[in-house]
Amino acid sequence: MRVLDLPLRILILDHHEVFADGVKHLLESQQLIDWIDQALHHKSVEETILEFQPDIILIDSVYPGLSISQLANFLKQSTANSKLIVLSSVCNDQLLLEAISVGITAYLIKTCKRQEFIDAIYAVSEGNTFYCKETTNRLRELIANGRYHPHQKNEPIQLSGKEKSILQLICSEYTSKKIADQLNMNLRTVEACRQSLQEKTGSKNSAGLILYAIRNGIVALKAS
Repeated sequence: MRVLDLPLRILILDHHEVFADGVKHLLESQQLIDWIDQALHHKSVEETILEFQPDIILIDSVYPGLSISQLANFLKQSTANSKLIVLSSVCNDQLLLEAISVGITAYLIKTCKRQEFIDAIYAVSEGNTFYCKETTNRLRELIANGRYHPHQKNEPIQLSGKEKSILQLICSEYTSKKIADQLNMNLRTVEACRQSLQEKTGSKNSAGLILYAIRNGIVALKAS
């Protein structure tokens, strides 16, 4: 076991109660780790971070009301020195590449081994990058297929105000015709904009667009 000056403070941001409880139990087995559960505090995520100053934040890739990019930007602008580890239920290419594009250097699939999980925490605490075995294999495939270039800076996707408005209405289950009526636009223009949104975000259909909108804070995911 590594020798650390102080116990690592870990903030857990995961709305899946059973999974979060499992993480707490695993962290409690490590005497050098203290955990903080956001669900136990009546504060915003930002307030919790500033008050407790966690060393590492574990966040679900689709966390209600807070996208990975929003949290990453907050940490850059705040006095907190927290590092992020993203936890994802599935190995989704779009999720993975978007996380990398905002500077996330630790990404785990929730089905990873217990030791991988612990190794990730210690690696990130020491300023290192960590991807679980499944994520590492997928990145290799993306590099081989030319879909990811590790030494090329990935610029965030820029959407216009009109595109964001259309995307929000898509998330509200509006048809292209209803969107055209709502925004006083030509139907063909709406359909062309929808196609452009899919190409920009790498989405294959409306479900992909909705997932993109949730992850990037364009629409809020209500907690159940």
